[in-house]
Amino acid sequence: MKRLKKFVTLFTLAAVCFAIPGLGKITVKAAEPTTYVLNYSDSSSEWRYKEASSWSAEVQDRELYYLQQNIKDGDYIVIDNDVENNALALKVSVRLGNLTFKNTVGVPVVYANGYDSVYFLSGTSGAVNGDVSHAYVYGDAKANFNSNVDTLEMIGLTDDKSNNLHATINGVGTVNHLIAKDNRDQSVFYEAYSFAAGKLAIEDGSLKTEAKYYSTTAPAAAAEVAPAATEQPTQTTAPAQATQNSTSSEYDNVPKTGENSAMFWLLGAAVVCMAGGYTIRRKNVQEAE
Repeated sequence: MKRLKKFVTLFTLAAVCFAIPGLGKITVKAAEPTTYVLNYSDSSSEWRYKEASSWSAEVQDRELYYLQQNIKDGDYIVIDNDVENNALALKVSVRLGNLTFKNTVGVPVVYANGYDSVYFLSGTSGAVNGDVSHAYVYGDAKANFNSNVDTLEMIGLTDDKSNNLHATINGVGTVNHLIAKDNRDQSVFYEAYSFAAGKLAIEDGSLKTEAKYYSTTAPAAAAEVAPAATEQPTQTTAPAQATQNSTSSEYDNVPKTGENSAMFWLLGAAVVCMAGGYTIRRKNVQEAE
């Protein structure tokens, strides 16, 4: 009878341990992205950067060497420069959360391990090396994608013209989905799919690719799934803030480590059982003596 009572007590204790919310749970949050803004410095005759969303004299600037040392996966870069400069060729060994071409003089070139989002605001130009999940090209921007692009949105100027598409875009890699949209009401002018590598060519908003190198029909697998809603910078005058807003929901989808693990539960139960068994055996020995 005593043994039965002890067993019931230990079993109840183990059940309580399993029922305690959060027991064995370790929460680890992903690091927040850092935004870096780049500008060409006349005084030092080189490109510099600041940890900020826009270029400001209030924040100390540093050499790009330190940017390349400190940048991490998921960080943002904004190119905001209106000064004549030596051509920028920036190489970072991370996957960027956002890359925004806000103001450009010349054709800056960026190399990275990949990009969640790339924004070319109207009037800018540049080249991107590394696969892109989602690209946005506004107004009359000139964009060159030297790797693959999953979704590419070409968005027109905000004016009263019936066709306000004026971007110039070239793709060296493949493009899975092209969407041409009106910037006033987000209505779609046209869509195209499955561009062959090196065949995407758009001049002044007009698609120049030969019909045999792309499709006007969505792939069967993609057609069965409703396309996810996309967002764009909230205002072209503040692209850094816009890029942060456009990906705030994405951060919630970053896989987090340290979720509840059955290993902790089983280990706890094993410890309780071992302790209980040892106690019972010791009690039996004492009673026998």
